[in-house]
Amino acid sequence: MVRVMARRFARIALGTALLLHGLGNAVLPLRGVDQLGPGRWSAGIVLLYEFAILGFIAAGLGVLGIRMPKRVVTGLAMVSGAASLIGWFELGQRDLWLGGMLSVVLPCLTMAWVRRSQAASPNWHPRWRLVVDAVGWAFFAWMAASSLLWPFHRSWGTTPAEWAVALPGDRTPRTPALELLHGVTIDAPPDVVWSWLIQLGQDRAGFYSYERLERLCGVHVHNVFERRPEWQTRQLGEHIPATQSGYLGGVFGERPGWTVDLVEPNRALVLRYWGAFVLEPRPNNHTRFLIRSTISNERIPAWAAGINLAAFELPHFIMQRRMMLTLKSLAEQS
Repeated sequence: MVRVMARRFARIALGTALLLHGLGNAVLPLRGVDQLGPGRWSAGIVLLYEFAILGFIAAGLGVLGIRMPKRVVTGLAMVSGAASLIGWFELGQRDLWLGGMLSVVLPCLTMAWVRRSQAASPNWHPRWRLVVDAVGWAFFAWMAASSLLWPFHRSWGTTPAEWAVALPGDRTPRTPALELLHGVTIDAPPDVVWSWLIQLGQDRAGFYSYERLERLCGVHVHNVFERRPEWQTRQLGEHIPATQSGYLGGVFGERPGWTVDLVEPNRALVLRYWGAFVLEPRPNNHTRFLIRSTISNERIPAWAAGINLAAFELPHFIMQRRMMLTLKSLAEQS
């Protein structure tokens, strides 16, 4: 009995360690290891961290009990360990030494576990087996989408030339490797786009995005598709709320939101911790609408990078893209 319990604990500990290490490898893209230049990414480095993230996660799921051949589990751990080490050396930052060590130790422990284990997975009831497999593969699918789409959606709608251009609200010095830039061209002049943009906020016109998803998260947001005179100004230092007061019992503060750091009517709105909303005039009364955000820092911890990539970046892109396209539609219609 004691031996069985020890094996179960070892399996859970090893599987969890593999999963967490896979998530921790998100530190590679979120520290900008893949950037060749503003708006340009290295395909080879992208493949490396994809293997490092998804290989360790899949191996961890296999150890925890998701149905998978033993050889596949071992192979995934070895390949992802090698990819992680190469990415670590490419990044060249010594504070990630523990990650480099784990990229060697965990594949070795996985190989030893596979050799000693008597079954590829625990002997569960068929219905429980289906639930575990479904949850495990759903998590893997989400992480695959989050990591595989990252190099593409971080620069959605923009060009390398736009990445190189200085915009209002840029940090000094800039670190493009740690930024997002999204853009869309609007068939309307900047002043018309601005009249819709300035109404952003939970206390005003909402965020012009998927309000049902926002409500699903407990946020009381109602999009308003009309321009109101009383919503046409914002002041420097003003708080733009993201949620209602007391959201989730105040765990994120009394009323989470963003502080207005810059207001240039018909030109730029900079919100602290979100980014710069910039309107660039184009010929024929067109507007180039850009949003530039800093999403990381040069020393982001591995655990924070994992949470960021797993829970924030892809949902943020989905919601922000919808907001930009809705603003485009409203401005062009008006």
